[in-house]
Amino acid sequence: MRSLTLTAVLALASPVFAAEPSREVAPAPTVGTDLSGYHTTKDAVTADPKTFKFTETPTTAGYLGVEIVANKAGRPIIDEVQSDSPADDAGVKVGDVLVSIAGDVVLSPYAARDKLRGRAAGEVLKIQVDREGQAFELSATLRAVSKPFKLAGAAERPVLGISIAPKDGGLEILETTQGGGAENAGLKKGDVILKVNQLKVESETGLREILGEKKAGDGVTLTVKKEKSKEELDVRAILGGDRTGRTQGGGITWDDRLPRGWTKPSYKLAILGIDYPDVKHNTKVTDSDWADSLFSRGKYNGRSATGQKVHGSMNDYYKEISYDQFKIDGKFLGWVEVSKKRMEYSSGNGVSTREKTALLTEAFDKLLATKGKDALDGYDGVFFLFAGERVQTTRGSLYWPHRASFRHNNKSWPYFIVQEGGPRMTDISVFCHEFGHMLGLPDLYAKPEVPGMEGVGSWCAMSQQNPAGRPQHFSAWCKQELGWIKPMMIDPTKKQKLILAPIEDAKSECFKIPVRPDGSEYFLLENRRKTGFDTDLPAEGLLVWRVIAGRGRESQPVFLEESHGIEGINGPRSFTGSVPFPSPANSSFTPFTTPSSKSQLGGGYDVYITNIKRLRDGRIAFNIGYEFQ
Repeated sequence: MRSLTLTAVLALASPVFAAEPSREVAPAPTVGTDLSGYHTTKDAVTADPKTFKFTETPTTAGYLGVEIVANKAGRPIIDEVQSDSPADDAGVKVGDVLVSIAGDVVLSPYAARDKLRGRAAGEVLKIQVDREGQAFELSATLRAVSKPFKLAGAAERPVLGISIAPKDGGLEILETTQGGGAENAGLKKGDVILKVNQLKVESETGLREILGEKKAGDGVTLTVKKEKSKEELDVRAILGGDRTGRTQGGGITWDDRLPRGWTKPSYKLAILGIDYPDVKHNTKVTDSDWADSLFSRGKYNGRSATGQKVHGSMNDYYKEISYDQFKIDGKFLGWVEVSKKRMEYSSGNGVSTREKTALLTEAFDKLLATKGKDALDGYDGVFFLFAGERVQTTRGSLYWPHRASFRHNNKSWPYFIVQEGGPRMTDISVFCHEFGHMLGLPDLYAKPEVPGMEGVGSWCAMSQQNPAGRPQHFSAWCKQELGWIKPMMIDPTKKQKLILAPIEDAKSECFKIPVRPDGSEYFLLENRRKTGFDTDLPAEGLLVWRVIAGRGRESQPVFLEESHGIEGINGPRSFTGSVPFPSPANSSFTPFTTPSSKSQLGGGYDVYITNIKRLRDGRIAFNIGYEFQ
């Protein structure tokens, strides 16, 4: 009867939208809400960090193998024991009354189930039972609910954490990844790897073949010629795991892998304009106009040099979304004219590395020839601004706005490239998106070449940016990745009444709700409001982000749980006024609503976020842990 009752209630609580005549409007702010007993981020009860261990590898959910009901007194009693289960092996009997689990007294079947939820396979559980008036303490080792097969693939690829190029019969290290196996072994830029486990390596392919027989965590012996002493020595390195789905070398001269997350408080960016014999930049837009649009603070407003309304510079944008923890410095280095017509540098299909680097290399050569060999000293990356309007081309080609790295004079340069715009000066929206890649953030729009990727729509600037020079904020996940916010962790099993102020107001206004105790899946809750660079959001309210650790950053590590209940690629862009909670479709987010809070990885906690209300002052109030029937 309980499940039937829940189904009936949910059918009323979660109406299904069939077609979108217009944007659905969220419920009006609640008037006169009694806020006694509610807590904000300043005084909410945080989760015990010992309970939740955030890892990159999901653990397998464990089970005990019992059915629990209530006896006449309401106490939890064992009604059935599954044969050959952990409970059976531990000696649990039908009719045993559960007294405690893991040292915590349980007074009802619901309490017992809560204590068993979220346990991992392999965990040893102490259980106290009352058997016909006699106390017994039993010990059960939980086993996996399921043992899914795994394909060996990119998610498990062993890597040393290096960028390499052939040299002197070996592989010269061009860069090392911070915390990678090579760096931990003391290897540095300029060292040359001659052998791996006594096998000669002279190419990236050869190295990859040797490492392909290993797994993350294995050790390898590297014979290395040190850059300074020229002596050869053997060092031991432990292989890491590459979850990006890309090979470790990424090519010698061009590399579109995402960098590690930028952790410094500033970034020094060089802007280099590129003219062509057949396409010249708009001379009405001066070098200082471009510098103002990217680097100024508090003065880039009014109209652009070509007359479009502007709302702040790229530096203003990053100042706001980082809560003044990050700034962009830089300089416009002027325009250089390359030797070929614009389309002679690109066939449009983007398949040739030589094609991608020819333009960039020539532009660098021209700059250094006129400004001196030290013209780029001290810069962290480069923005190539090519003359003219946007080129109609395919994704992945040279002229598709993108971020990558290329090598020039034996140094790797991260860059992004965007069109200047011709008669209409390109606004900062796409600049802010591409610069997000420079900081290590992935694309969060639905890529056609990635099956199942649904994107996050207009709710994060790493997806589709709001146009006209006012890009929306990054999602809470992006801000967390860059260290700009540290969400407050809330235990979903502990009842609380919470209030969340708009995240635009303070970096503290975000809750993290673990779905699994290993932290491999969790929710981020943020209250978004139409203010500042978020002014053009489709709607206001509580956004619920589902994060699944270990998913390749080139696929989609974060998903938006839309309040309207429409899933898949159409979810973020349908009924946009009802994407945030509360909406006409939902004022709750539970295992029984659509969308559901159930774990996508299996096991874990039942997360109940209920009674979601929008207050008149813009804050959001809700309950967590309240399992309303």
